[in-house]
Amino acid sequence: MTEAPKAFQPRPRSVHDLLFAPGSRGVLIATSKDPDAKRTFVVTPPAGTYVDGPAGPVAIKIPVTVAAAAAITRETRMLIAIGKLDLGEFGRTVPRYLETLDSDGLPAVVTTVLRGVPMSVAYHRWLHTSRPRAVAEDFALAGGWLRHLQLATAGARTRITWAHEVAGDVRTRWSGHPKFEAAQVRLAAADRQLRGYRAAATVVHGDYWFGNLLVDDGRISGVVDWESGTRSGWPLRDLVRFALSYCLYLDRHTRPGREVRGHRGLRRIGFGAGIRYGLLEAGWLPDLVRLYLRTGLETLGLPTILWYGAALAGLGEIAATANDDDFAAQHLELLAGLPYWPLTDGTKPR
Repeated sequence: MTEAPKAFQPRPRSVHDLLFAPGSRGVLIATSKDPDAKRTFVVTPPAGTYVDGPAGPVAIKIPVTVAAAAAITRETRMLIAIGKLDLGEFGRTVPRYLETLDSDGLPAVVTTVLRGVPMSVAYHRWLHTSRPRAVAEDFALAGGWLRHLQLATAGARTRITWAHEVAGDVRTRWSGHPKFEAAQVRLAAADRQLRGYRAAATVVHGDYWFGNLLVDDGRISGVVDWESGTRSGWPLRDLVRFALSYCLYLDRHTRPGREVRGHRGLRRIGFGAGIRYGLLEAGWLPDLVRLYLRTGLETLGLPTILWYGAALAGLGEIAATANDDDFAAQHLELLAGLPYWPLTDGTKPR
């Protein structure tokens, strides 16, 4: 008995077919040295290349490693899933999938280009994070975009088991680490706070930090890098990730041991001093952090008192999932050294 012939599957076009097509013009806009390193080009292909796509430039993300190829595959699936949702004009802030290309046997993804400048550009300008008004605008922009996404994609409400899931992931990666048990105790405390409530599952970006947010004319014009996203997940993930990442780099431009300009009591000492400051201390920035988290919780129909438990779970998630081992371990150690509950804002856990 002969085997039935398989249906013909055309080989994807090569990256070179687009990058070096007659009339194409492009520029490399991003590259990295991470384990899942990628190179991102913005290319203006010949007219008519994409009948249903943009007439202007497109973005091509090319993997450098096998791990990067897996990340690109995840992002491709995520963008296709989001593209099927009815998000109206809001959908224009998410890249639209156009094509998968072959890059020496690995997949490269082509998407629409979103207008705007990464929020990280303004963040790292001199004195930006020392000005209350500028920082408040950043939090308002990030929180506003996230609120639209979560309200537009909310599904059924289920009991919040996020912290418990994170604890399992941390156990898988860090069992045996000297700070593992202390971190697990904090995650257990977060789980006790969160699991008594229900939240609607939403689309989750998964890496919602200021480097992935594009700003144009005073609004969020785009959010990129969806490789860690999910079609239906815990919305607290994105809410907390932005706050933690914003605090983490507050001391980036300060010499070790010195006080960070504009933030009385914050010194560049060790890893995560900005996160401890934002979660535990008094000051205008910690006030903004807590306001942002509480406002996000209210949007999700949750008690504002849950902000700290959610922050602990968010730190654990970074420790469990960050692709750089040192970065992940530093978050584990930071989590292990935090109190079970903040002592400065007068709130008490249930």
